[in-house]
Amino acid sequence: MRAGIACVVFALVLIASMMASGVPTITIETDADVYKSGDAIEVSLSAANDDEAMPVDVYIGLILPDGAIWSAQYNGWSYSIEPWISDIYVPAGFDMAPTAFWAFDLPCEAPPINVAGDYAFAALLTYPGTFTYVSSASLAPFSYSSTGPSPDITMLSIPAGSFTMGSPSGESGRDSDEGPQRTVNVSAFEMSETEVTEKQFEEVMGWNDCYYERGDDYPVEGVTWFDCVSFCNKLSQADGYAQCYTMTNVGYNGDHITSAEVSCNFDANGYRLPTEAEWEYACRAGTTTRFYTGDSDSDLGRAGWYSGNSGPQKREVGEKERNTWGLYDMHGNVWEWCWDWYSSGYYGTRPDPDSDPTGASGGSYRVVRGGSWSRSAQCCRSAYRDYGRPFNRHYDVGFRLVRSVN
Repeated sequence: MRAGIACVVFALVLIASMMASGVPTITIETDADVYKSGDAIEVSLSAANDDEAMPVDVYIGLILPDGAIWSAQYNGWSYSIEPWISDIYVPAGFDMAPTAFWAFDLPCEAPPINVAGDYAFAALLTYPGTFTYVSSASLAPFSYSSTGPSPDITMLSIPAGSFTMGSPSGESGRDSDEGPQRTVNVSAFEMSETEVTEKQFEEVMGWNDCYYERGDDYPVEGVTWFDCVSFCNKLSQADGYAQCYTMTNVGYNGDHITSAEVSCNFDANGYRLPTEAEWEYACRAGTTTRFYTGDSDSDLGRAGWYSGNSGPQKREVGEKERNTWGLYDMHGNVWEWCWDWYSSGYYGTRPDPDSDPTGASGGSYRVVRGGSWSRSAQCCRSAYRDYGRPFNRHYDVGFRLVRSVN
């Protein structure tokens, strides 16, 4: 064990040596001593009292490799120490096994088990409202490896080039935020052949909370923008690439990340969300029509699933006609989160020609592109722009990956 955990172990031993006999005891355990990325840790907690019944407070903590301690809270994990299971009543002579149960999917930030090293769950049982009289202490050490499952995601090479971004004034269904058109130069990158599927997402994150769970080869949806960013980092780590995103002050609602401060290193070689310019450039694949298959709604029907042909429901990826660069479902099926903050007037603030734009400097919404199975043909056009709050989940919004190759 590293020095940080060793120091805490010493502290717990010292506390335990002060315990009086006949007071409640507590035990915290994990189901294994060594875990790798993608494993689930089963953490059990039990408490017992052989004398008289009494109310107690139970405090749960996670000790990180650097010695930092995170404590469980009512709504997640925090550095501050507060009761998480308050006033547990321990009947005399009765074992509560377990009084609490968790299944944490690794790697994760809640608790923050996301780098290789030695960890430990710790538990303290005290009398209500004080640490002065510690009744019992327990420790469950384990080690964690960041190498884990890497799902089979086909990445296709998208060549560097230039294109006219946005729509011409006469395009049917055009919105004003799609212009003015300008020439945009885009560096080479890789993009996933399809939208990320339910199976791929679950293999990396350890959970699947789709509104419509259809099966392995259906696109994942019901994910926040922050969930997608986290997926990119975890997959980058599993594949040995440098993570593009730095996430701080991460907040959760269950498994879903609903708040964070996020910055992106576009020079890193890991996975990330496409910029809006990269997305449209890849979708068009050299075309200038409403859809990469043509201008009419019937042309869209060859390329993607939308409200006119979907059922309505999301469909398996890769069933429609791919574009020139081999990409499926760029039109319809599910919307796709992009990196950019949405700004209706952003195009008018950019130079012409423009090079590798990354969107507005801030905002309240992130861009989504491509339309979905539940939307009209107008919304599935190559130039169409929409947006969503990054903390919201939608039944028809998913994502696909890109990776810089410079």
